[in-house]
Amino acid sequence: MTQILAILTRHGSLQREIPDPDQQVMSGVRWGHADEFPAAAYWLQRALTWRLEQEAPARRSNRTLAEEVGAWLLGGQGVTAAVAQAAFDRLRMQGAFARPGVTEAAFAAWLSEPLDVGGQPVAYRLAAQRAKYLATTMPALIEGPGARDGRELRDWLMTLPGLGPKSASGIVRQWSGATDVALLDNYVLRVGQVMGLFGRKLTVERHYLEMEARFLQLCKAMNVGAPDVEAVMALELIRSPETARFLADYLKATEPKAKAAPAPTPARRGQAPEQLSLVFTG
Repeated sequence: MTQILAILTRHGSLQREIPDPDQQVMSGVRWGHADEFPAAAYWLQRALTWRLEQEAPARRSNRTLAEEVGAWLLGGQGVTAAVAQAAFDRLRMQGAFARPGVTEAAFAAWLSEPLDVGGQPVAYRLAAQRAKYLATTMPALIEGPGARDGRELRDWLMTLPGLGPKSASGIVRQWSGATDVALLDNYVLRVGQVMGLFGRKLTVERHYLEMEARFLQLCKAMNVGAPDVEAVMALELIRSPETARFLADYLKATEPKAKAAPAPTPARRGQAPEQLSLVFTG
C-alpha cells in the first residue's frame, strides 16, 4: 500500500507517491505519514513545499575560491560577522587573496591593526592564528585546486590547515552550489537522532563524514535535494523553540540507561517515561 503527498502552493502543485508509512526508507528510518513529526514523509513534504515556494534559485557566491576560503577562515567561533567582514575587506583591498607570496608576517600585520567596525576601532583577536592559516592556504588556492568539484573539492580543502569537514562543506556549497556534500548542524543532528538516522552518541564535531553519508543516503532515497531538507529542518526548529525543546526532551527521556545493579532498588520518582508521542498533526 502506498500513500500520496499532495502539495499546493501559489507557485505550483505536485503529487508524489511514496511507500506505506511502515516501510523503511533506509535502514533504521521509516517513512511514516506526512503529518507525523519528525518522520521521513514529514520532511519530504516540507522539502518539496519549500522548493515550490522559492521564487528564485539560491544564489552562489560571487567570490573567488580563495576569497571564499579566506572569509571562512577569518570568521568562526569568537569572531562576530561584522568583525570578520571588516577583516576580509581589508585583506581583499591589499590583494591578499589574488597575489602569491603574501607572508605570514604580512597577514599578521594587516590583521593586527584595529579594524573599523561601525565607525569604532575594534581589535581582531585571532590575528596570529589566522595569519598562519592564511599564509599556508592561499598559495594552494591561488594556484588552483584543478578540476575538483563538489565532494572532491571539499575533501581537498580539508587537507588545508584550519578547515574541517563542516567549514570545507560550507565553502563548497556556497561557492559552487554542490549538492553531494551536506551542511550538518545541531538542528539536523537532533532531528536525525529522533528519526533513527543517527546514533545517539554521534556528534557533528567528531562524526561529520559518517553522519553526512547517512544524511545524503536519506535524501537520495527520498529523491529530494540535501539543501532543501537541511533548510526545512533548520527553519522548523529556529521558528519553533518549543519543537527544539521537544526533541531535546525526547532524546533525554529515551536515552539508554546503564544496567541496574543486581540488588533490587525502589523505583525513583520522576523516572523518564517509557515513550513520548512524536506525532504532531496539523
